[in-house]
Amino acid sequence: MAKHDKNLEDFFRKADQDPKELEAYVEKVSKGVDPNKTTRLDKIAMFFKNTIGRIKSYSVKENDTEKKPSNLRRRFRVFYRRIFKRAADKFNFESGVDILDDTSVLYRRNRVIKNILVITNIVFLIFTLLGAENPNYILIFGFGIVMFAINTTLKRIIKEQPRTLLKQQMAMYIASVYIVLASFGVYIKLRVGATDGDAWFSITQAGYVLIYFALVVVALYQDAKLLRFLFKWVLVLMTVIHVAIMHPLYMHAGSPQQLFDYLTIERWDITVDILLRTFVLIIFNIALYSSVAIGEMMNQKRKEELIKRRDMENDFKAVVGDVFDVISVFNNQSFIEDKSSAHRTAEIASRLGNVLGLSPNVCTEIYEYSKIHVDRVNDLSIMEYESKEVLNEKDYQVIREKTILGSVIIKRMQLNQKSEDVIRAHFEKTSDKSFTERMKRIQRSQEGQIILLAEMYEILRQPRNYKTKLTHKRAIELLELEFKEYFEPYILDRFMKYANEFEDYYQRFRMKSA
Repeated sequence: MAKHDKNLEDFFRKADQDPKELEAYVEKVSKGVDPNKTTRLDKIAMFFKNTIGRIKSYSVKENDTEKKPSNLRRRFRVFYRRIFKRAADKFNFESGVDILDDTSVLYRRNRVIKNILVITNIVFLIFTLLGAENPNYILIFGFGIVMFAINTTLKRIIKEQPRTLLKQQMAMYIASVYIVLASFGVYIKLRVGATDGDAWFSITQAGYVLIYFALVVVALYQDAKLLRFLFKWVLVLMTVIHVAIMHPLYMHAGSPQQLFDYLTIERWDITVDILLRTFVLIIFNIALYSSVAIGEMMNQKRKEELIKRRDMENDFKAVVGDVFDVISVFNNQSFIEDKSSAHRTAEIASRLGNVLGLSPNVCTEIYEYSKIHVDRVNDLSIMEYESKEVLNEKDYQVIREKTILGSVIIKRMQLNQKSEDVIRAHFEKTSDKSFTERMKRIQRSQEGQIILLAEMYEILRQPRNYKTKLTHKRAIELLELEFKEYFEPYILDRFMKYANEFEDYYQRFRMKSA
């Protein structure tokens, strides 16, 4: 029964384990600071939480009241989901990848980046076409040829067999350098070919953003070393663009003094613009690098955890396999030589459950459980999974089900061993009070006692190396006089009341097995 009245020691029972936390709590309370006090920010956060919850519940109710969509609409949804899934798979960095295999990981990233490059190339071509009133088609065609050659080379390097880490790294650097240089080339083309109109100026500024986009694409590789390497050159190239393309300072560089006067007195706004753009680029790279470094660290942690998991998988398979082997060996030596004995026990136990008024489903479960150690032991094999280095979720589910089955079989074997130990101790005069109490603690449930009673009756009727086989009458006498303390009175009483019927069951199934 639960204890409703607690004293002070019950509330602070954990103080022996966490004395520092308790001291901190007492110190805060003594200072007048309640650690559990709800602040104004807590109330605001709770208000937003409740509001979002109400909106979600309202939207769910609205969806529930919607009419059932038509067949055409459902087909369109299925088609849309399939298309979306295929498109998402092309840009999924972890689809079918073993993260412990560096080559496989980089190969997948290269494929995704190559798909991004295809889209980026189209955007670059559109920008070069729209970025000037009179586009140079020969230059654009040459740019397209370069794009095609780079993408073809990348595809060949990425997919060439044998697939090695060195090839994937080479493809990574080629793709990264290419997209950065291409973004610079597109911006220079837009800037040089732009007119003074506002529309063309906007397109030029959009081209400038492509350089930042290229850095984001490079960051998708989650390689801090690559990002550090490229940013040095990006900073140099951006500075050259700022002082030579965006603001052609070479036109005012007659002398250093003249250039200094121009930047500090005449056009201070140009100096501010260059400094701000450089500062934004540096800040952007710091944020990008921090994100990449954190992602790289988390990936490393995931790899370490996965390595531990793989080791645990191997240990798990080894332990489960050893346990299953022991069960099989034990069954081969003790039970499988006489399966009919287990089936007779199952029939008697099921019938006893029936006369006790248990439901047909429970009686069926008792019947199946009584003979599970001889009928299902061959289902415990995991030979097909021992050679697998990586287990998927389906494999885990199958082995888990086998493990549960193994646990049930072990419990059934424990019940069989209990009946053998009890009867043997009686005949060898080695049972005492401590032995009896220890045996009574093993599977004391109603179903366990039903099977135990049927099992002990079966053993008493069979010869053992410590006894001869007994008649039905003698077996009943021993169960009633010597072994009654192992059973609830109502279970043993029902067995005795229908003893003749159980004798008929025993003889009938003994003749069948013969």
